[in-house]
Amino acid sequence: MARLREFDEVKALSAIEQVFWAQGFEGTSYADLTSASGLGKGSLYAAFGNKEALYVRSLLSYIEREIGLGVCLLSGNSEFEPLSGKERIHMFLGVAIDAVENRQDRRGCFVCNAAIDLAPFNPDVEEVVKSALARVIEGLQIALNLDGSNASSEHLLATYLGMRVMAKGGASADDLHAIRTAAINAI
Repeated sequence: MARLREFDEVKALSAIEQVFWAQGFEGTSYADLTSASGLGKGSLYAAFGNKEALYVRSLLSYIEREIGLGVCLLSGNSEFEPLSGKERIHMFLGVAIDAVENRQDRRGCFVCNAAIDLAPFNPDVEEVVKSALARVIEGLQIALNLDGSNASSEHLLATYLGMRVMAKGGASADDLHAIRTAAINAI
């Protein structure tokens, strides 16, 4: 008879996500993953598959939570409904600022990190990244259409991702505020 899992899978996956988000695929060892999750290497394999499968599951978890919230904000499917499209975009771009200014979090965006880290070498990760970015573009298009703007959703996505990369590289909150102001003024 097979043994039942004796660990909290959601908690373990969350801990693993944090490691991959901070260190990337290549920068993360099995020792890092076992230390973060509290599981042995065999238990990790049995529960989640190999390191690549763990990375993809972690990335999908991040997308469900973070990208899902961003798209919800942009498209107005929540308490954000009364806001104008421009206000929604302002808040969306503010996520990059908040990470630096209020949480001292310079990990960047996990999707952006994955686009650089593993997507060029792994078609599965590339597809996950492309799908996540397409969802954000759709949300931006909805927000832009609320105000009848001709601004480009792709340009705004590039601005957001650039802000996250700059934050990871040490840009100040003041620099990020200036970038957001310029982007909002261009709408």
